[in-house]
Amino acid sequence: MMGNARQVYTVRIHRPPGQDLWAEVEELPGCFASGGDMDELREALSEAISLYLSEPGRDVHVELYDEPGSESVTEQRLLARTA
Repeated sequence: MMGNARQVYTVRIHRPPGQDLWAEVEELPGCFASGGDMDELREALSEAISLYLSEPGRDVHVELYDEPGSESVTEQRLLARTA
């Protein structure tokens, strides 16, 4: 990423019955997080994506927001945007 460009990443959230939530970032192989509830998962995802994208001397801040109409019984999508 260069300048003030913003990149949007798709986060797929999985809700297995009786288990913690977990999520993967489709465009960032190996970038995933888990949490006991949505607040915990959002916090873990923000940290995971930020760490994945950060470089020495360049920290990255990530904002998560809902993608309208993306929720199903077992899966939900969020969009992560670098600021």
